[in-house]
Amino acid sequence: MLSIPETDYTLDLIAAGTTNKAIGKRVQGTIHARAQKMHRATAGGQFIEPVSGHPRIVQGRILEIDSAGNRVLLQAVVPMWVALDPLQETSAFAAGDFVNFYMESGVTFAPTA
Repeated sequence: MLSIPETDYTLDLIAAGTTNKAIGKRVQGTIHARAQKMHRATAGGQFIEPVSGHPRIVQGRILEIDSAGNRVLLQAVVPMWVALDPLQETSAFAAGDFVNFYMESGVTFAPTA
C-alpha cells in the first residue's frame, strides 16, 4: 500500500524491488503502468480512481514521451510511466495533452536507492 502525502490516496501497487525504509517513512520511486486505450480529455482534473485500492481509471497530463518504449510520463496525482496499448502509438499524443484511460492490473512501484 502506497500512501500519497497530503492526499487521501492509498494505492495498492506491486513492489518491484526493496527498500531499507521503515514502514510509514517517506520513500521515492517510480510507478509503472499500462493503459488499455488512451483518450484525450477535455474537462476535469487529474485523478486516480479509486482513491484507495488498485488504480483503475486515470486522468492527467502528459509530461514526456518515450517513443522507443511506446510510453508516456504522466502527471496524475503523482507522476507515472504509462505504457500504451500495443495498438496505440505515442505519435498520436504530444507533451501537454490531457488524457484519460482505464489502467490494466499490475501497476508496479520500484523504489529508488
